Amino acid sequence: MSRPSASSRRLYPQRVLDRLLNRHLPAGWRIELRNGWPLLFIPLLLFMQLLGPSPIWVALLISLIGLYAISYFWVRNQVLQLFFERHREGAMLVVGDSLQERFVVRNDSTLPLHWLEFADRSLLPGYNPRQVVSCGGGSSYQWRAEAHCTQRGVFRLGPHTLRTGDPFGFFSLEVVDSRSESLLVYPRVAHIPALALPRGSLSGQDRRRRAHTGSERSQAVRAYQPGDSLRHVHWPTSAKQGELVVTDVETEPSGDLWIVLDVNRLVQSGKGEESSLETGIVLAASVAAEFLSGGERRSVGLLAAPAAEASFVQTEGEFALDQQFLPEASPAGNDTGAWSSNGERSRLQTPSSLLVDVPPQPGKGQVWRILAALAPVTAGSLSLGELLRRSRGLFSAGQTVLAITPDIGDGVEDWTAELLHLRRAGVPASVLAVTPATAGAGGNPVAGDGTTAIQPDETPADSLTQDHLEVEPETGPDLTSEDVQANLIDILARYEIPLRFLQAGTRLTPALTYRRTRTVLRTTPSGGVVAHEIEEEVG
Repeated sequence: MSRPSASSRRLYPQRVLDRLLNRHLPAGWRIELRNGWPLLFIPLLLFMQLLGPSPIWVALLISLIGLYAISYFWVRNQVLQLFFERHREGAMLVVGDSLQERFVVRNDSTLPLHWLEFADRSLLPGYNPRQVVSCGGGSSYQWRAEAHCTQRGVFRLGPHTLRTGDPFGFFSLEVVDSRSESLLVYPRVAHIPALALPRGSLSGQDRRRRAHTGSERSQAVRAYQPGDSLRHVHWPTSAKQGELVVTDVETEPSGDLWIVLDVNRLVQSGKGEESSLETGIVLAASVAAEFLSGGERRSVGLLAAPAAEASFVQTEGEFALDQQFLPEASPAGNDTGAWSSNGERSRLQTPSSLLVDVPPQPGKGQVWRILAALAPVTAGSLSLGELLRRSRGLFSAGQTVLAITPDIGDGVEDWTAELLHLRRAGVPASVLAVTPATAGAGGNPVAGDGTTAIQPDETPADSLTQDHLEVEPETGPDLTSEDVQANLIDILARYEIPLRFLQAGTRLTPALTYRRTRTVLRTTPSGGVVAHEIEEEVG
């Protein structure tokens, strides 16, 4: 039989004392002996009393034991008489907003609370509501804490710990509240320059409605394609050319829009708000808000492949984001395969990627779903070309793809080939290229107003090969150079893919700006509250 170690024998008295001190205490409450060295005088006083009995030794012994007994019962009395509350004000926060919390300590005991330390373990950057307060018997104390939300993401509020003690400093009471909640900080939504999206097809519901009312015909004709209605066939021209020719029906860009965001870490540049990643996320959020809330009111979806650690649920289930705001995220495994549009998705090949798929839907509620999906996104390992290739089955004919990417160097030929493949499948695409913050000057878009004039090239799109995509050398081109950007313009103009450049870190106008007056309550050291009114611009 093994014997307990010396360290176990030394710790055994401490464990026994802990059990005695914390007997019948609620879970999370713990009384601890903080200052025990005066107890060493007890055996000394007993020894002195045995050597020479005297009322002095007895008085000192009773006083010492009495002080510890009073201190313990003082702390023990606080267990069932101390109440703490924290309230978060405001339900939705966007980058730039302020988080405000109100804390209330209530002491229902007749004994005063000389000091109470509140220690918080929230994970919101720059937020530390730690406070040391006092509270009289039968009274309460409250204070407020505020933090400026400078980063998007899902953050944890709590858990927190309360510590107090007796007036003599012999015992301490620690209350650990393991409860926590998630705080979702949405990315900013800004006004963006007008985008030249290719014309798409009507949604299924609109297509059925237009079948009865008819569509306006343009003067242009084109070759018949499978799926075209026979009532649009232009018979005189067909007889003259010897093949079926249809009148081109004017269609508005009201088909579903897929926003494909490139978050491949290998092509990102810059840091913080000036980074291409943050700019791309703001652009994706702004485009979604524009087309979901604007005049067109299209159905918009989101596709991205962030890092697998961009998790919505943190640390062993301590808190979870409300499922109604979550997109469907598929962890990447080792299996290959494309995704099907019926919702059954196979895993991607890269184990370090997590695919975020928000299917296209109309309405303002979709804006918040997309913003919630963008909030925790971090740079992943999947390139834009690979993402499009793996997701071919996700797109349907008549939909439109908007690719937002900072990859204007070596990866251009890969993702351009995929966009052309989608176009041949009836899914036109446009590109919003994010250039490094050092490109251009003054934060203005490159190439004039940012929209590149697209001129057709004699090379047909169907004959595309990798040789047609002439990109600068493989040694890592300077993405800020005009040659690289001109090369991208030339490639996409050749295949009539709309393109716009936007510099990373460009200051965009908030989509909503208004001035508001709010009251800020500040606490004084004596426990009082002073109110200040401030006026601020919110965007």
